[in-house]
Amino acid sequence: MNYFFFLEASMLICLLGALISSLAKSQEKIRFITIYSSFFSALCAFASYLGFYFGCQGFITLSEFNAPLPALSSTLYFVVLLCTPRTKFIGADKPFPSSLLLLSQALSLLICSSSNNSTLFLLLALEPLIPLIDLIRRGERIRIFLIHWMPAWLIAITLAFANNLPNEITCCLITILVVIRMGIFPGHTWIVYLTEKCSFSIAFLFIIPMTPTLILLKNNQLLHDTHASLYISWFAIASIFYFAGLTLVQRSLRNFFTYLCLALSAMVVLGVCSGEPLQLSAAYSLRNSLWVALLGIAIIVRALEARHGKLSLFQNHGFYESTPMLGIAFLVCGLGCVGFPGTSAFISFEMLADEIIPSSPFFGMVMVFSEALISISLLMVYFKLFCGKKVGWSDIFRVRLREMIALWVIIFLIFGFRFLPLTDISTTHHALEKSGQQQPH
Repeated sequence: MNYFFFLEASMLICLLGALISSLAKSQEKIRFITIYSSFFSALCAFASYLGFYFGCQGFITLSEFNAPLPALSSTLYFVVLLCTPRTKFIGADKPFPSSLLLLSQALSLLICSSSNNSTLFLLLALEPLIPLIDLIRRGERIRIFLIHWMPAWLIAITLAFANNLPNEITCCLITILVVIRMGIFPGHTWIVYLTEKCSFSIAFLFIIPMTPTLILLKNNQLLHDTHASLYISWFAIASIFYFAGLTLVQRSLRNFFTYLCLALSAMVVLGVCSGEPLQLSAAYSLRNSLWVALLGIAIIVRALEARHGKLSLFQNHGFYESTPMLGIAFLVCGLGCVGFPGTSAFISFEMLADEIIPSSPFFGMVMVFSEALISISLLMVYFKLFCGKKVGWSDIFRVRLREMIALWVIIFLIFGFRFLPLTDISTTHHALEKSGQQQPH
């Protein structure tokens, strides 16, 4: 085997960039270090993806199942930092969390490349420390966050280090951990608080990747043997319907985005709780596609708020004339979220519905109805933001070149992600079967 240490280099670049940016005094230097550290990290992660495709590995061993994930994760982090407005770095009331974002990127790379169950639980316990530090740094209250995460930390550390727990207790702890971390009803309050009080970039990069789906996939057979997957499915289906309904009545753009993420995350959890290899493949592929589409919507929300402040959905704003690119990108990302034909999520949504409806017509009906509600809410929000009265605008509102590049990368991934090597459903299905995921008897 040829050794290829680009994945390790990608993580090291992020850690060094975080250290240097924390020591830098000039805001302009911090911005430069942050963006270029993320860029070179993304290049190394993409090189490790190509290296695996051509049979090269490093100390961290990738598989068909997770080979594209470090490259996708690092690319999306770079896209977020690339299109971050200059005013966020320089002259902002609260300093931009550059070092925390680079640490988050390194942690995301480690999670995406990890294949060990105990390591995943340990990383899941470390992951929320980044938004917690940001909340403390901004002087916000952390009581709601700690009420939810104190038991979750205890559970994650217990599962990481205790190897002799009975299967029933293990599955019960995994269920509680997934409900809290994914924001499944009733454990979602802390996520709404996080998106309102934390740095929005930290918040959406923490929520969107849906990390616990990897744990559900690793422990799928165990969850089925103890019937815990059935309980998670009922929590997920209730959450899908509840959050999809809430997207229709939100009057704050940021809250709308939060409930959209929660509804679609619950849909992925519902798919991952199955024991059918095809349904697992569809749910896992859907998770990767939604990762891109939701990140695109988050970038658009952040770009609009940077220009106009926090936006209400009580009135029409008419932003299309000043920023047509944001309107087009919002529609494309919305289509990606609901699996419109031609997008990378289309086949995943179709396969998921085809697998769920015959086995559980009620679950299938609720999922399809909720998806229709999400489609309606996305159109309503588009009309509120980009249609209606014309507003006065100046040259400062136009979309900058870096934002254009970032949005075109997102649009390319929404339509072309399935054409990249090792990212199609057939590869995912083959990798799941190879790792021992079989139908329960």
